[in-house]
Amino acid sequence: MNIDELKRFAPGGKPVILAGLSAGSDDLHAAGIDTPLRICHFMAQIAHESDGFHTMTEYASGAAYEGREDLGNSEPGDGRKFKGHGLIQTTGRTNHREFTAWATSRYPGCPDFEKTPEQLAQMPWALRSAIWYWTERGLNRYADKNDIRTITKRVNGGYNGLADRRAWFRKAVAIWGEGEVSEIGGKGVASSNTGRAALLGGGVSIAGLSSQAYEVSNLVNSGRDISDAIGIPLITLMLFVAVLGLLVYIFWDRLFLSKWEGL
Repeated sequence: MNIDELKRFAPGGKPVILAGLSAGSDDLHAAGIDTPLRICHFMAQIAHESDGFHTMTEYASGAAYEGREDLGNSEPGDGRKFKGHGLIQTTGRTNHREFTAWATSRYPGCPDFEKTPEQLAQMPWALRSAIWYWTERGLNRYADKNDIRTITKRVNGGYNGLADRRAWFRKAVAIWGEGEVSEIGGKGVASSNTGRAALLGGGVSIAGLSSQAYEVSNLVNSGRDISDAIGIPLITLMLFVAVLGLLVYIFWDRLFLSKWEGL
């Protein structure tokens, strides 16, 4: 997972976040996030939660979390203090405390995020907290099943932003969705023409549709000749082509969902 791939995935992402992701190869590999499906699902979720890698701190004030016992927010001001931090928006005093315990066992000398939660919004902890959340909830096994709905529910508590997470997942598939990954940061898993072809076998790309549209427009330029030749009014012929194209798109789109999202 290199910088160039990350820039293609999230062109508007902050450089500090993209650099931190690229440097986090060993952490991802240690957590078993090292197959195409696991990488694609993980990247889709953290891209959504971080607004396309624009932020590592929740935009909202956190006031809505005040007094939330289920989050361990027992002290006045805890809602704002322990609002979402990191790439998967770790929220609440309890989660900050539990991540601290996990991180301390692996990275001696790490900060106490219950005392200084804002440090969770800095790399590498923003990524490591997302990895912790992912592994603690056993999300690799759902990634292996292409179960984006269950992953979303376990990350979000519901299905908020599911469409956007699916859109990010499709972008991830275009980059990392084919081939074997023996080591994060090594071979790009969709850098070959075969990978591109495999992706397009499961969905219709905008570029592909544009190319087809251009070809259709060339036919339409001589459409009157075709219409006269086959005895069908031009408008009827154009409507037929449009409906046929829509049916083909729906078929391939559903095939993509079935292949990559387990639907």
